[in-house]
Amino acid sequence: MDQLRLAVIGAGSMARRHLQVLQTLPDVEVIAASSRGAERLENLARDFSIPQTFRNNEQMLTNVKPDAVIVAASVANMHDATMPCIEHGVPTLLEKPPGLTSEQTEDLLKASERVRGQYMVGLNRRFYSAVANAKKTIHDSGGLVSVLVHYTEDIAAVRALNLHPPEVLEHWMAADAMHCIDLLRVFGGDVASVHALSSTWRSTMPNSFGALIRFESGAIGHFVSNWTSPGRWEVAAYGFDLRVDLSPLEEGRVTRRGGIVEQLPKDEADLKFKPGFYRQDKYFVDHVRQDEPIERPAANLEDAYRTMQLVDAIAYSENSNATKR
Repeated sequence: MDQLRLAVIGAGSMARRHLQVLQTLPDVEVIAASSRGAERLENLARDFSIPQTFRNNEQMLTNVKPDAVIVAASVANMHDATMPCIEHGVPTLLEKPPGLTSEQTEDLLKASERVRGQYMVGLNRRFYSAVANAKKTIHDSGGLVSVLVHYTEDIAAVRALNLHPPEVLEHWMAADAMHCIDLLRVFGGDVASVHALSSTWRSTMPNSFGALIRFESGAIGHFVSNWTSPGRWEVAAYGFDLRVDLSPLEEGRVTRRGGIVEQLPKDEADLKFKPGFYRQDKYFVDHVRQDEPIERPAANLEDAYRTMQLVDAIAYSENSNATKR
């Protein structure tokens, strides 16, 4: 195909992030967009010169027959917006989470097994240049010994923004923390066992979590998450004779034995676009054009489902604080 005819579902900020990348790719033509929000859809089409707009996703898929679709719907609607794309067999890049629950994700996975195709979940942190360089540094040292992922989110501040419906806040571990939990698997690989605890503080829901993960490689993962204070996302990965820190996740540095500290390089795309988006979207476009399977470093639906299972193991762990405080 000379041009990849691509359609977009959703008209919010994430759709714009994707379109900022797509308009720089010479072999991509964005031919249509669909959203229930009329004003946002009109503004999106104007700003990115999208010729056709629809208020119904099924109608767009049927009438336009795109070569590929990017689904950037709201978190609550991701499952329902993605299912018709799979049923039409259209290669799809869908934003995370693929469902608010592992059951919703499994539903999409089973549909993808009935209608084979290229389905990729947008876990863009996998495509951070800092993450890629950190993984290579650990590998070159002899492999991963352990990894600590720290995810803190001020859930009270999130609620105060009034941007998310109750069902999203109830599944916040999937809706937001999935990115950080996925990094455990990015660095550690397949999970052999999980031991997790949670506590509830001044809330009706668990808001403090800790997990110890053994990977099949023998490496150990640690996950620490608190939702009672200002947020911080960071990773510390330990190899042999060195430690790699990602704090924030977009910035990496290596501390070698003897105290030598080096900054990890970042590519220009992570400075120009939302980090990870250029490499992620180009990966998707290139693999659709070449009809190649979606594999690591990308996340296909099976891979994303495994991360969702780890999300569940942590989110629904034993609550060790029976008395609410």
